[in-house]
Formats: sequence, structure tokens, C-alpha cells
Amino acid sequence: MNLPALPLAPTRSLVVPYLRVVVTARCSLACTYCHAEGDWATAGNAGGLPLAELQPLLRVAVRAGVRKVKLLGGEPLLRGDLPEIIGTLVEAAPDIDVSLITAGAVPTSKIDAAFAAGLTRANLSIHGWSEAEFAARTARPAGFALRAAILDRLLAHGRFLKLNYVYRGPHDESDLAGLLDWAASRPVTVGLLDDLGQDIGPQTLLEALRRTRGAWSEAWEEPDPMSLPTLIVRWSDGLRVEVKNQRLGNVAPWGSCANCPVRARCGEGIHALRLTHDGRLRPCLDRPDIGVSLRDALRSGGEPAALATWTRFLKETLA
Repeated sequence: MNLPALPLAPTRSLVVPYLRVVVTARCSLACTYCHAEGDWATAGNAGGLPLAELQPLLRVAVRAGVRKVKLLGGEPLLRGDLPEIIGTLVEAAPDIDVSLITAGAVPTSKIDAAFAAGLTRANLSIHGWSEAEFAARTARPAGFALRAAILDRLLAHGRFLKLNYVYRGPHDESDLAGLLDWAASRPVTVGLLDDLGQDIGPQTLLEALRRTRGAWSEAWEEPDPMSLPTLIVRWSDGLRVEVKNQRLGNVAPWGSCANCPVRARCGEGIHALRLTHDGRLRPCLDRPDIGVSLRDALRSGGEPAALATWTRFLKETLA
């Protein structure tokens, strides 16, 4: 399709190339520590933006310089039109990195359709490795078998696969050890995350890894040109674990960070923009008051107005 003529993308200094898109706030699980990307559902909007509004906003994102998109929820695979969403991004920028985070409690046909549409890779959230721990964390024990099937299918697709595990404290270490032992002999990376609702930092995560697996054989920091760097630790048996050892609150990339009243507890390990399920552009999890409605701009002036609003927001918001 021919894209409408739009103004030029903002200058490189105003480009934030990583966008996290909440395509739906609906989810088939009820995890105890869910932060919903800081994007809690509002009445009538839980399903996310309709495709007719989401597609043009994704085209605007590409025009604004976005080249890495993470599709989120809720559970993104609950959207029946997810293949069309992915297709819009791939058509607008064939080299774009499109990934998603899923909890896996959905039929395997959903992930197959996403890859067929152009999905680059997927992260699978491990909400409890054992069946008992899955039931305790999610309150949906029936989802465990679906999660197991999705994991098998993701391995069969042969793409880069990261398994995200939220660590809440020492009581999780037996369950975590089971995941790490399984992952050591398979082509996966484990992303060890802290529960953002608690005062758990990267040092605590590393200490938990030492207790469960012993000392690692090598460690290095891997830069990410589109986000914050990641600490990689690797054991001699092949196990590879990622830990985000920098925090957005310390890096303070946004102009609003300087006087942010919640900066001291900002535990995000990424630097990205977010497009919320109701069409707002936001820079962080913790400040829903900082953002701008791209949906309103789209409705009033189409894609050119949405792009102008995006550019103006970055100019006013970046440090």
C-alpha cells in the first residue's frame, strides 16, 4: 500500500527507536505481581485501540524513527487481529524488530499466526516453573498445560527465545532452580526480573543466582543501542541469564526525571516509549500523568497531526 505523505521524521537527537505497544489490557491470567505496563484498563477500552486507529499510529511510529517494537498486554495473543497489527509494522519497515511478551496460556495456533505475519521473536513469561507455583502465581491452574504447549512450539520455531522469570524473594529459589536446570541444556536465555513492587535490585538477583546455581564462569555487559545495557552471566554448562543492572531512575533520560517524586523507586530496566491501550504516548511505567494522546491527534488531523504531536512531545520531554 502507498503510505500518505507525511512530514520528515524528527532529527536523530529526537528519535527514541524503541516502542512498547499495549495492544490489549485483557489477560487470561491474574498474576499477583502484574504491573500491566503501568497501563491499567479503563472502562470500555480493555480490548485496546480498534485496528482502524492502531494501524495508522503504528505507521506514525515508524515515520518517527521506531525500529524496535514490543507488543504487550495484558496478553497480546488474545487479540484476534494481531497478525494484521504485525503485518502493518512489517509493511511500513521491512527491517523492523517486532517481538511480543506472552504468558503462554493460549492455543499454539495464536503464536503460529503471529510468526507467519512477520513476528521476529517472542519472550515467554514464566509465571511459576512448576505446576503448583504456576497455580499459586496466576490463579489459573488450567493455563499450565497451555503454557507448556506454547513453550514447545516456540522452541520448534527456532527463533531467539527469552524466558522471563519474576523473582520475589528466597522462597522462589527452588522453583527458579528448576527452570535454570531445564534451560541449561536448551537454546534459551533466562531473563531474571525483580518484582517492581518490592525493593529488589540487581545485586539481590545476582545473589539468588549464586545460591541456586553457584558461581558463573563468565559475565559481561551487553550494550543495547535502543535501550539500557544488560548484564549477561553464563555458566560452563551453557546456561545464560540476563539481568538488567541499570535502572531508568539512575540514568534519568527524560526531562521529567529531574524532579520526579517517584524517581527513587523507579526500577525499570529499559528505556522506551509506550503506546497505551487507549492511544497515549508515555515515557515510563510510574507516571500516567506524563503523556500525550496520539489518538486524539489522529482523530483531529490524521497521521500528519499524530506525527507532529509525537515530535513535539519528544522535544518537550527528552532531557
